[in-house]
Amino acid sequence: MHLQRLLQKSRIFATILLTSKRMVSALYRVAVCEDEAILCANLCAQCESILDKLKVEHRITSFSSAEKLENALLAGEEFSLLCLDILMGGKSGMKLAQELRQRDDKTSILFITSSTEFLKDGYSVRPIQYLLKPVQAAELEQAITTDLRLYHRPSTVTFHAGGKTLVIPTEDIYYAESREHGTVLHMTHGEKFLPLSLSQTEEILPDSLFCRCHNSFLVNLSHICEEGGRTLYLTDGSDLAIGRRYMEHFQNQFVRYLNQN
Repeated sequence: MHLQRLLQKSRIFATILLTSKRMVSALYRVAVCEDEAILCANLCAQCESILDKLKVEHRITSFSSAEKLENALLAGEEFSLLCLDILMGGKSGMKLAQELRQRDDKTSILFITSSTEFLKDGYSVRPIQYLLKPVQAAELEQAITTDLRLYHRPSTVTFHAGGKTLVIPTEDIYYAESREHGTVLHMTHGEKFLPLSLSQTEEILPDSLFCRCHNSFLVNLSHICEEGGRTLYLTDGSDLAIGRRYMEHFQNQFVRYLNQN
């Protein structure tokens, strides 16, 4: 697959992302509803590990029954993702999901089940995925990543530096540049200097959207519109060099970005 062809496609993807991005809370809240205590604890731990790995700010809440989760929802609690055991004592996870959809609740749903006999019934509630017990970490990560990509793309990034807190929409950042023992963010409304190294900045920016393309640059993948040789051309008219040592890493990450969008 040629990078040039992928980069040409990126112009379309960038336009879609910037014009139709679904705005959601920066906090990714997961409700794990499972009536078996050990399974519930294990599922919560798996979600915690995956979201830590993905560097997603999150909160995970466990519920031992569909009724308890329903009461929390009725009391006004909001969640990004519901991990529902289909069969539980009392109300089933499937029944709760059906009632939520009847109320036009669009919260993402991930079914956890020990049997495939209920799969047909669940299509009407449009779940993200079905996972069979025991839940495999790789499958759970794929499901969560899918939900994040479709509905919860990070809309802001928060920097804590020099005793100050700076919150910036990710789409406003074209690229980050190492300069004068710090990092300069090149944005839609000028530049912002951070007393952080480029490596520290890289740790904060979501790696699903930003990639190191050079020893001095981190580029926002959604703002790439063209590639020529070892040069990237961005939507603001800037051009960035691709360092030889970063070429393979950049290509792999950009291909993954395009495939996910």
